[in-house]
Amino acid sequence: EPGTVVVIGGEKEITASTWGDRAVGVISTNPAYMMNKDLEGGVYVALKGRVPCKVIGAVKKGQRLIASNNGCAVAAVPHANDVFAVALESSDETGIKTVEVLV
Repeated sequence: EPGTVVVIGGEKEITASTWGDRAVGVISTNPAYMMNKDLEGGVYVALKGRVPCKVIGAVKKGQRLIASNNGCAVAAVPHANDVFAVALESSDETGIKTVEVLV
């Protein structure tokens, strides 16, 4: 699903993230460059750039993001490891929503 935070491994080459995973990217909605476009059954993963991303919990523009459960990101605490993106917009919603991020 677009906006899903993904990690290497699991049943397939990439899977939706869980808490503590090292995220590698986000499933893209509109890829600028379609690397491996002839790959059967593949999906486009944003490795760099602006992309919608599923986030759980409140987030502020400029906050760093880390992988969380169910293919979502969550705002990182200061000095967190495994930061993979930065929020480009704010949301006070505490549930799952989609915000634009910079990977």
